[in-house]
Parts: sequence; structure tokens; C-alpha cells
Amino acid sequence: MTASNELRLNALPSTPPMLLKAAITRKKPSNSPSFPNYVLEVANIRCNSKQLRRYNRACGFDENTSTLSMSFLHVQMFRLHMKMMLDKAFPLAPMGCVHLSNTIVQHRPIAATEVLRLRCNIAEHSVTDKGYEFTFHCEAYSGDELIWEDDSRYLSRAKTGIPGAPKAARAEPRSYAQSRTITISRSDARSYARASGDFNPIHLHDISAKILGFRRMVIHGMWSKAACLAALNKEIQADAYRCQVEFKTPIFLPASVRLDYEAKGASLEFELRDKTGVKPHLIGQIQPL
Repeated sequence: MTASNELRLNALPSTPPMLLKAAITRKKPSNSPSFPNYVLEVANIRCNSKQLRRYNRACGFDENTSTLSMSFLHVQMFRLHMKMMLDKAFPLAPMGCVHLSNTIVQHRPIAATEVLRLRCNIAEHSVTDKGYEFTFHCEAYSGDELIWEDDSRYLSRAKTGIPGAPKAARAEPRSYAQSRTITISRSDARSYARASGDFNPIHLHDISAKILGFRRMVIHGMWSKAACLAALNKEIQADAYRCQVEFKTPIFLPASVRLDYEAKGASLEFELRDKTGVKPHLIGQIQPL
């Protein structure tokens, strides 16, 4: 990871005050916005065992594990995402940003007792027909050893004047060898909010979600990814692996969804779909390193 300078924090920033600030932040980007070019770093991070158990319980992982679930560090990195998005130099309003995709690379199992150093920067950004896209690249180190990476791509919708590609015809849903049903309640979203610190109002209540343009409250995208990882845990045969997902459509709560999956060579491919098996919510792949 390279950048023109570094900003070292003494501790991870608290999420609730940042969400309050994000809710009242309004910005109008230029046609070619510039993004902050520095690395945020925070060292001596120790896992909060109570938070880890709460997170694992909310997502379906084993609560008594001695290692971090693959997606757990994302909730710590999200605090660095918010810190950077609230920087005066950041050109977009944080609350208008949509999570498009996430890729996590775990280089080895991470003990819950390890002391970590976390780093985050904006790796790339572009202007598209849909608006402004940007990617946070995050890394976790144990000493000088890179043990975990995370790339999260976001979109801030805007009219940019760039013509869009013609819409492709909807393809027939793919058939998978295996399938299971996951039932998601409103309380699941609130449990994940408490575990992750992400109290975005669209995930908390139908009323607050409607105020922000959704017909009902929706589950967090990263809960969906974590729930897939938890459900597929016994299928993952590697200690070092990559899991990449694209978020397609929101899941309105309460909901019953289908997790379809199958092995493809050494990889495991999966989709989270609506209960009819037609509408995709999330498409992903797990690959050993």
C-alpha cells in the first residue's frame, strides 16, 4: 500500500458519533472530484472478545472459536472508512454511498489474542455513468506480517453525463448443486448493528428506512456476506483463502432467502437469492490461495 503520507491514530474512532455527523453532512462533488491520498493507520489493536462473540452470534459463526471469523475485521475497518469519508477533503456525502462489492483475503487464520496494526486508504476512484465509484483498500498486520486484506467498492449516485451501456437481457438463473434456506428477521439486523457498530437508520426500523427512500428496513450487505461464510464454513477446506462478493439487490426484512452453491474446481461459487430463486441479492466466490 502506498500513499503520499500517513496519518496515525491512537485508537479506532467511535462509530455512533461519526454516523451522526455523516447524517448531516451534505456535499456536491465537482465533475472530476479528487480524493484524499493518505493512509490511516492504527496500531496495538486487540480483539474485544465480547464483541467477537456478539458478532459471531449475529452472523451464525461459532461463538467459542479461538480465531477471528474471516469477515470480523471488516467491522473494525469500517470505522476507518467512516473516518476518511468525514474528512473535509473527501468529496462525497457519506450517507449517499452504496456498497457495490467486497473482497477479503485471509492469508492465514488469525488468533483472537493477536495484537494487530490496521491500515486503510482509498486505492482507486473513477467517474461512471452511474456516478462516482471509489475503493477502500485495508490491510491488517501482525508485527510486519500481512495477514488480512479487504477491498470495498462504493458508489455515490450522480448524473455525470457519461452515457450508460444498453441494458443486457436478464439471463436465466444459474442452477447450483446445493441449496439451503436462510430466514432473516428484523432483530437480526439490529443484532448485527449492535455487533458491528453500523447503526445506519435503513437497517434499524421501517420508519427510518422509508424516510431514506426504502420501502422497508434492509439487512446490512456485510451481514449477508458473513452469513454466507458462516453457512458455508464446513465447505471451506483452506486456511488461506479469498472471498469476493458483489451486492446486487437489497434484502427487505423480514425475508426468507436461498443460498445456492457448488464447488467449481478448487473454488466454491455461491449466490444469495430471493425465495423464488430468481432475484439475486449477492453473488460470490471463495478461492484458496
